[in-house]
Amino acid sequence: MTCLTYLEPLTDGHCAFWAQMTLRGAAADPRVDQLRLVTGPEMAKRLEETVAATGLELEVLPPDQLRELTQPDLLKRGRAQWEAARDCLGTSGGQLFLPFFDHAIYGALLDRRPVPGQVSGIIFRPPNGHNYPAGLRRGLDTGRRWGSYLGAQRPALRKLFTLDERAPRSAVSRMAGLLTFLPDPSPDLSLLENRTPCPRLDGRRVLLLFGALAERKGIFVLLEALSHLSSEQRSRLALRFVGRVDNPDRESFAARLEAARAAYPEVAIELVDRFVSDSELAQEVVDCDVVLAPYQNHVGSSGVVFWAAAAGKPLIAQRTGLIGYQVEQHGLGEAVDTTDATALASAIEKAAPRKRNDTFLKAHSPEVFTQTILEGCFG
Repeated sequence: MTCLTYLEPLTDGHCAFWAQMTLRGAAADPRVDQLRLVTGPEMAKRLEETVAATGLELEVLPPDQLRELTQPDLLKRGRAQWEAARDCLGTSGGQLFLPFFDHAIYGALLDRRPVPGQVSGIIFRPPNGHNYPAGLRRGLDTGRRWGSYLGAQRPALRKLFTLDERAPRSAVSRMAGLLTFLPDPSPDLSLLENRTPCPRLDGRRVLLLFGALAERKGIFVLLEALSHLSSEQRSRLALRFVGRVDNPDRESFAARLEAARAAYPEVAIELVDRFVSDSELAQEVVDCDVVLAPYQNHVGSSGVVFWAAAAGKPLIAQRTGLIGYQVEQHGLGEAVDTTDATALASAIEKAAPRKRNDTFLKAHSPEVFTQTILEGCFG
């Protein structure tokens, strides 16, 4: 009997979406005889329909263990996650998939005890120097990461995936077979179909920044960029922030928002400070003119890229890392220095319509994502 255990201690981001896709795909795969989900109570509730539809075995992690698997100390967290993976395999054997593996890699590196099965996972932050200046600190960090992937290699660690297109092509990865490219899956883009745009009565050009609203997402530099546009340019704009504001930034963002509204009364600055469903988000994207992703040197991928590409909306994003590489390589929008308010304002002024990139979207479909994981675990 071949068992696949899906271990997910996290709840943020795309965890539920990815679990739903992978578990449903695994349930339909003839190579999988037994399917298990080991997760916390919140994720178990989100995945109730998937559990019922697949008939998988559900194990809900107790609160004390869940705290260990998500604790702030990343090294201890990684060791706890690797130990949990080993314990799960001790009861079932077979294959285990732990989606976020950036911390567990250190558990695999340091804990050399036998594992009664094999573990696979995704490295979200491999070395990616795209458009970053070289330096000693970056060099040391790159060496540390590659060293940890190399040191963790053994039969118990079956496959390390990464959403980064560049890292698997690096010399060290190719020589040692370290990383396998896993196309970041696009969200449910069918939500964009047959939607009628709702034009604004004031005729303003809509700039949309959505998702978790935080300093790292560029909310402050975007407000600063308004000062680098003329009054006439601002009068034609509506700037929409859609999503829940991160608690650490809530007070300062409220103050900066109030100050910007007072300084630039000619621009419409609108905030929807709550969780927004995918259906609501789809309408926001259809209604906007420009999608903004002014991340402050984010190292991973972003679903914002796919929403913009699917809707055929111009995207303004950072020029560094995976996002910058994707935007430049696949012609998805303008990649600029989003830490520079002047450069961001210039990009906003020049943003022009773009066609939908179906080739990019097809290569990053949920089906490709799921099949790549299952082939890695069982192929």
